[in-house]
Amino acid sequence: MEQIKERMPQMRLFFLFAFFALSIGDAFNVLYIQEMARTFADEAHWEFFTGLPVTMMSASMIAGVCVSNYISDKKGDFATFIKIAIRFTVVGMLVRGLAFHYLLMLLGFMAVGFGYGCFYIGIRYYAYLFAEEADRMQALTFVGGGGFAGQCMGTVLGGIMAGQMPYRMVYLMAVLLMLPPIYLSKHYSVEAEIKAGGLKDAFTIIKDSRTVLYLVFMVVPMFACTIFTSYTIPLEVDGFGYSSTVISALLLGSYMISAYAGPFTTKTILSKFRPIRATYIYCIGVAAMIAFFSIGHTFPILVFVVLALGLLDSFGTSVMTEAYTGFTPNNESSVGSLFIYILVTRIGMTIA
Repeated sequence: MEQIKERMPQMRLFFLFAFFALSIGDAFNVLYIQEMARTFADEAHWEFFTGLPVTMMSASMIAGVCVSNYISDKKGDFATFIKIAIRFTVVGMLVRGLAFHYLLMLLGFMAVGFGYGCFYIGIRYYAYLFAEEADRMQALTFVGGGGFAGQCMGTVLGGIMAGQMPYRMVYLMAVLLMLPPIYLSKHYSVEAEIKAGGLKDAFTIIKDSRTVLYLVFMVVPMFACTIFTSYTIPLEVDGFGYSSTVISALLLGSYMISAYAGPFTTKTILSKFRPIRATYIYCIGVAAMIAFFSIGHTFPILVFVVLALGLLDSFGTSVMTEAYTGFTPNNESSVGSLFIYILVTRIGMTIA
């Protein structure tokens, strides 16, 4: 246990650089895909082939989350799991950056999506290496904060670099950003057994019909709305005539509001409302913002909506998780419950 605690600063750096690399195309992924789609299909099918890689990447995230349970069960230790995730991610980044054909690019996005799913749940696996709840929460906050910082850095710097060099070169830069995680995984490996439980055990958690209804009618639609940020906003900003740098600046503003306002807004809203009621407020707010842009459809309104969504996200994701755990039986595995929740969030994104 002491070794796991000693490795926490290195794990924070590990996930910071990993999510830096994974998020480097967030500001222009759709624009790059659109370019490739136009060389692959006729005009009538451009929209379909522009959306396909994003959909398959989300589906691969689901596969990564699911297969991560199998990998952890077969390989056992956290260090081996992380190394497998690195291999898939690096290969996907290389294929995506070097692809000379649309279908190869599609495979690259799928491989990166698989690695993304593994890394995303890998933060949770690391936290659950700790036996004490307080240590788990500290690890989840500390290491997860590193991942969030990396996501912000990747979005902003990726957008800036895309304005100075071809998209392919930016993707290949992501491969270089994976070198620190590779180094850290070799020299500061965490040799500890992952206590994830079996996939079947995770699904046995869904026993209460309220839990199923919550996942289907609240979690799936809300995470389907995230496609507005990752897919619609880049296309709309580009349509208004602005560069990928503006896209990255907008997304950074949203992320920063979400991060810094989070502790205050979450505490405030939970002091006034139960988690499920706070979730209703979050869902209605997000739906209203998207509808507002759909009606107004101007660049100033888009800026307002993006920043407002950041404010809503500052408490939304926390209260949704809190409401979900309130439905979960107290005697069930927390990591299994978390696994189901993460899986359903990725399903929502894929559907969108």
